[in-house]
Amino acid sequence: MKNFYVSRKSDWMGIISSVGCIIHCMFMPVLLSSAASFTAHEEYRWLDFLFLAIAAVAVWLSARKAHSLLVRIILIVAWAVFAGSIIWEESIPFASILMYLGSVLLIVGHVLNLRHVHHHAGHKH
Repeated sequence: MKNFYVSRKSDWMGIISSVGCIIHCMFMPVLLSSAASFTAHEEYRWLDFLFLAIAAVAVWLSARKAHSLLVRIILIVAWAVFAGSIIWEESIPFASILMYLGSVLLIVGHVLNLRHVHHHAGHKH
């Protein structure tokens, strides 16, 4: 039963941080361009890495307890896409699209894991 709660908490942590990342990615450029008090994006780059670290912890905790191989693959691939887009943001012209894709896939993976864990929590194997 403890594994159920750990996985559930890590899935919610992953969902919330992924949604937060999407919001950050969508609105930070608007705030930076519209407010004279904001400086260059590089000063806020640490937020990208904070979201990446939170996502890594959530994926690791959820994937290691996931009963579904497909959910594990989705979570790991989504995190890899997300990480690659952040690390190589300056080198890849479509990195922002990959960030959104990675975030959305992380949400999908965590939601699938929540549904799968919840479904199997009531069943004794």
